[in-house]
Parts: sequence; C-alpha cells; structure tokens
Amino acid sequence: MRNCVILAYLDKKLLSEVLILGKFFEKNLSIVLLGITGYFLFSISSSLKETSQYHSDMRACAKMKAFFSNKDSSKLYEQKAALNAGVDINYIGEYCKKLTQQNIF
Repeated sequence: MRNCVILAYLDKKLLSEVLILGKFFEKNLSIVLLGITGYFLFSISSSLKETSQYHSDMRACAKMKAFFSNKDSSKLYEQKAALNAGVDINYIGEYCKKLTQQNIF
C-alpha cells in the first residue's frame, strides 16, 4: 500500500513538471523554434564554407598542374596555389596530390 502512495505522489510530481515544461514551450515556442533554426543555419553555413575552401584549393591545384610545362607560369601558379591553400610552397605539390587522391572514390 505504501508503494502505491509513493508512486501516486511521484506521478503527480512528474505530471506537474511536464505541465510546467509544456507551459514554458507554449509561451516561448517562437524563441525555441528560432534557436533550432539558427543552429541548423549555422551548421549549413559551416559546411558550405568547408566545401567552398576545398573547391578553391582544387581549382588552384588544377591551374598549377595545367601550366606545369611552362617554367614561369608554373612557378607563378605554384605560388598562388600555396597562398590560396595556406600551405608552404615547398609542400604544395604534395598537398595537391593528397587533395586529388581524396577526390577519387
């Protein structure tokens, strides 16, 4: 019998907490929805930024490889690719190699 009383008390307490939470969401629904929308927009923005950086690096590497036979243009595009990717000029060739290997599935 005592267990039933305790369970009834816990159910009433839980019910009151659920009602309080329900009232909170009812009053602040627009704020909660704005928060959720903001979170998803921020995550999409971050993903797009990473993708655009990847494509920019790929484009710079492709230009560097396209002018590989011409010494002057090769050095110029190598410097541009290193500057764009934020990699030391000594390692840009290896960076581009790994970048293109990632693109092959």
